[in-house]
Amino acid sequence: MEEEMRVAVVGAGVSGLAAAHELARAGGAARVTVYEAEESLGGHARTADVDGVHLDLGFMVFNRVTYPNMLEWFEELGVEMEISDMSLSVSTQLSGGGRCEWGSRNGLSGLLAQKSNALRPAFWHMIREILKFKEDALKYLEDHESNPDLDRHETLGQFIQTHGYSQLFQEAYLIPICASIWSCPLQGVLGFSAFFVLSFCRNHHLLQIFGRPQWLTVKGRSHTYVNKVREELESMGCQIKTSCQVKSVSNFEGGYKVLEVSGSEEVYDKIIFGAHAPDVLRMLGDEATHEELRILGAFQYVHSDIYLHRDDTLMPQNPSAWSAWNFLRTTSSGVSVTYWLNLLQNIESTGRPFLVTLNPPHVPDHVLLKWNTGHPVPSVAAAKASLELQQIQGNRGIWFCGAYQGYGFHEDGLKAGKSAAQGLLGQKSSLLLNPKQMVPSWTECGARLLVTRFLNQYVTIGNMTILEEGGTMFSFGEVDKKCLVKTVLRVHDPLFYWKVATEADLGMADAYINGYFSFVDKREGLLNLFLILIANRDAQKSSNSAASKRGWWTPMLLTAGIASAKYFLRHISRKNTVTQTRRNISQHYDLVIPNAPSSCCPRLCLNVLTDKSQILKCACRVMISSRFSWIHR
Repeated sequence: MEEEMRVAVVGAGVSGLAAAHELARAGGAARVTVYEAEESLGGHARTADVDGVHLDLGFMVFNRVTYPNMLEWFEELGVEMEISDMSLSVSTQLSGGGRCEWGSRNGLSGLLAQKSNALRPAFWHMIREILKFKEDALKYLEDHESNPDLDRHETLGQFIQTHGYSQLFQEAYLIPICASIWSCPLQGVLGFSAFFVLSFCRNHHLLQIFGRPQWLTVKGRSHTYVNKVREELESMGCQIKTSCQVKSVSNFEGGYKVLEVSGSEEVYDKIIFGAHAPDVLRMLGDEATHEELRILGAFQYVHSDIYLHRDDTLMPQNPSAWSAWNFLRTTSSGVSVTYWLNLLQNIESTGRPFLVTLNPPHVPDHVLLKWNTGHPVPSVAAAKASLELQQIQGNRGIWFCGAYQGYGFHEDGLKAGKSAAQGLLGQKSSLLLNPKQMVPSWTECGARLLVTRFLNQYVTIGNMTILEEGGTMFSFGEVDKKCLVKTVLRVHDPLFYWKVATEADLGMADAYINGYFSFVDKREGLLNLFLILIANRDAQKSSNSAASKRGWWTPMLLTAGIASAKYFLRHISRKNTVTQTRRNISQHYDLVIPNAPSSCCPRLCLNVLTDKSQILKCACRVMISSRFSWIHR
């Protein structure tokens, strides 16, 4: 029997946790030890507790389109999610003098939060340039993806200059967006890889004004998912060492010696680094190879001071402009952005708002916590190095993973961690690609609006959640003491809404049979849906005299009236006479087994039976066996 590999995972952010989780699930292939310098796991998934209110400081939002692997992981772990907000505001001093303030959250009132913008031709020219930017970006990406010989090392600053965008467009739109996303100062933004940034904007649907994916946040904050991962790792025998900084990793007798700052050391067969690239090179020291130095050295980071506070002077001057992300300024030293946690994380508060500000122009009042963290810079050098990572992965029993290997976000970190673990185990990559966002037709949009409005009023007991393929989430009702049941439907085709709107419950049955939707919980999802619908039907009957008089032929959705009438007439035409009973049974239980004796009923084809007593006896057996099998399920 082969001895287990001893594997050290150094760094327990999302990459390290994903790598350790993947290794642990391999079933005895590796004995895993996780090292983390901080007191808690999670890296950027950091949650603060302020008088019982949990607040996320780093990892806050994600969506079903560009975070497919993260969503799959969360669903496996049983992590609950809720709808978030990703609106943006800009409230900044312009280089040419004056201010510009606008926000995307409150429609026209937010866009014109600074009243003078309504009369500024330059402002409306900027709006037109936003539309032009989408066309230019898509053409640029199409040209470079169809022709690999074109230079992909152009910077964002060069792209801006080539296409002649105005100074206002740069200072009040493009630079604020990029600086807010990557927490980077002005010169850093202009030095970004144009191909890298434009690809990110396209993939995250940031180029389009309408049809953007719905953003989500972890219900209960990000520490809930980190705790679930830790519980699973420990249950699978992983050793987790927090407050344990690794000083060096060096070759030792065919393996690697991990030396802690405290002086303790352990020897392992393989190493997975889940730390920032500069930290990895520091730990490898003189033993880093030339290729490792060249490739990992290309990834640079920008560090930010992060304040959790309640000082609303670090928000836009006009409350109409207040948004989830609020850009304040960018300088040569850093970007200043305020995140409105109440909006991002659905936090109710009657007092001052909970805010997180990166690099504020002055120390805020009412500071609750200060933190410092780093974020990878999407430079041209980093974009080039990311294409060469396979040259150093696993070459000497060492794998590298981190969000720096992608766009710098949680999904990228998760993918890198899983890939590193799968590479170590010799497995093929099983990563998910970004799903195509579901785009309903106008009629299906109308049906969706009708169905969701109905469910919002109808479902008050239990919780029913609808997750659209690569996009929107709807949640109806809530779990309480009266009903702890919940179910999650995954809609694959917008025809689901049309079937339900036009045929009500029978339409839902057809939609399920046709694969228009499925359940996240494949074992109990369907049963839980029935329990929720029945509980709410009974509640409606007891509270509404009109509902209590409603017959089964009367649809809950008026739009399903024609279909309901059709099914009602069909039911009347199938009245159970002796002759009709034979026909009804033969239509419902037509499972043929050639040459089967009559004792094999109910699996015998009922069409071959002519004796009335045999048909009645067989029907009874079918009903009894069906009910018995249902009980056993």
